[in-house]
Amino acid sequence: MGRPVSAAPVLSAAETGDSPVRHALRRLSVYLRRNSIYYSFWALITLAYVAAFVAFPMLVGWSIAGAMDPELPSEDLQMRFLALLAVAVARGLLRFFSRMLVFTAAREVEYEMRNDLFAHLQRLPQSFYFDWRTGDLMSRCVNDLNAVRLMLGPGLLSIVQTPVLFLGVLAAMFVLDPVLATLVLLPYPLFIVIARVFGTALYSRSLAVQVGLADLSNRVQEVVSGISVVKAYSMEKEQASRFQETNEELYRRALRLVLINGAMPTITGLLPAVAMWVVLIVGGSSISKGEMGVAEFFTFAMYIWDLTFPTFIMGWVVALVQRGSAAMQRIDEVLSVEPSIRDHSELESVESLRGEIEFRGLSFRYHADDFEPALKDLHLRVPAGSSLGVVGGVGSGKTTLASVIPRLYEVEDGQVFLDGFDINRLPLKILRSSISMVPQDSFLFSTRLADNIAYGLPEDAPAEQVREAAEMAQLAKDIHELPEGFETLVGERGVMLSGGQRQRAALARALALRPSILILDDTLSAVDAETEAAIQSGLEEVFEGRTVVVVASRVSTVRDCDQIVVLEEGRIAEIGGHEELVAAGGLYSRLASEQAAAERRRQIESDLGGSRESGEGGQAS
Repeated sequence: MGRPVSAAPVLSAAETGDSPVRHALRRLSVYLRRNSIYYSFWALITLAYVAAFVAFPMLVGWSIAGAMDPELPSEDLQMRFLALLAVAVARGLLRFFSRMLVFTAAREVEYEMRNDLFAHLQRLPQSFYFDWRTGDLMSRCVNDLNAVRLMLGPGLLSIVQTPVLFLGVLAAMFVLDPVLATLVLLPYPLFIVIARVFGTALYSRSLAVQVGLADLSNRVQEVVSGISVVKAYSMEKEQASRFQETNEELYRRALRLVLINGAMPTITGLLPAVAMWVVLIVGGSSISKGEMGVAEFFTFAMYIWDLTFPTFIMGWVVALVQRGSAAMQRIDEVLSVEPSIRDHSELESVESLRGEIEFRGLSFRYHADDFEPALKDLHLRVPAGSSLGVVGGVGSGKTTLASVIPRLYEVEDGQVFLDGFDINRLPLKILRSSISMVPQDSFLFSTRLADNIAYGLPEDAPAEQVREAAEMAQLAKDIHELPEGFETLVGERGVMLSGGQRQRAALARALALRPSILILDDTLSAVDAETEAAIQSGLEEVFEGRTVVVVASRVSTVRDCDQIVVLEEGRIAEIGGHEELVAAGGLYSRLASEQAAAERRRQIESDLGGSRESGEGGQAS
């Protein structure tokens, strides 16, 4: 069944003036209120359970007193036994439903928080992921959420229920024997002192373990993602050593937490033992003096016995709550990051885009404290339906320029315009549905090839649309080589495909959307010259009527573009058509000459290699 999913509306810690812990708990309270129906019923059932919990030992004493009274009719004794059985069954059922409700509520909070966290991660800009490690984010989405659930399930159950049980039992004991009840109560205030002593250590050590788990997750994620590089450079032993160091640090942190977790239940477990000792000494003496009956003594002993487990488990529960609080603080750190890229409060009323792009003095820094901007005072206009080629050396700002068009990075107002509208005033849904971008790193999802190409299309999109896109990207000719054609599972990040096939699959995915603006960021770098020429020939029809930005390292990729800009250290060094730039004898001309010479060398080497193979074949025959 679908549930409403929305991020918790909580002001930032800076806005509220709260400490990180208090702010995290404030956010958690939003989820608790959202599931108040569960907690309301749980509170009512808990009160009924406490009543049955308190009544059961009294009925035991009542039944024992009846069994010891020879003058009591058997019918009355049976009635007492039946009442005892009924309360025992009721107590068991109430305990079951109480636990079921609070555990279900904890699962609901976990479910909603996980959805909110995932949705929030998707709203954050790419710059966020430069500063946050993938393994750390995964740990917060898995380990920390699990710790919060345990805090809201078993933790909350004991934190709320145990004090109520104590109050009910103490009230009953004071009714039976105020003096003995007072003596039994004396050791229990020690628990407050113990909780304060251990609480701080539990919190700091729990937080250290959570951070260690994040470090370990990040280490595993990096090695698995880059396993081909690890194997190619024979770095297995070095990576194993680094993993062992991280694992040992987590192990040491976990042992320090185990020490606290083990000590606290042991110490708190002594409290009911001391109380039982008081009951045996004082109560036994009262029985011998005739001041207390055997039935009352059994009732007192049962109360102490019934409180043994709740008292003993409170040590574990305090640890659970401290760990959950630390985990909630780590989750709140992510949820408190304000998306810098979001719909503006004053949006333009736009239904679609034609594709005109204009940069008016565009300057961009990845971080505010960067000494040099990645792009510097760019002025450029790309008419709708035309093509723009962007070339330059490594680090010249080519990819950055392409990435600001769909607002993958945030730019200041008045610097980038589409169809004359400031991109910061365009609805993100309209903006990004009008643009398809094929990045340098051709990421594919671990699903069918057809699903990867159809990514972004409506579910009822015809299969023919996928095939047409594959043909335009020159991928269709490779389909018969795949085990199950379009149904082939491409594996994680498209590992089942070659580099060129992954790039062409990503290109097909972009072409299938038929966007107003198509951005190709070095899309053809992993294909050979022949395939590149075939793709470009097929793209002529695709380019018609839409704006195309082609970022490339090879001059041959952009030579047919309507205009070409050459970037150098974030500035436009040259602008013009291919022939014009070659004739100018500048940076573009040098790049063209160097790449043409390199291509001729490769061709000569290829021809010589083929000649040698033919000669060896002739000698063999």
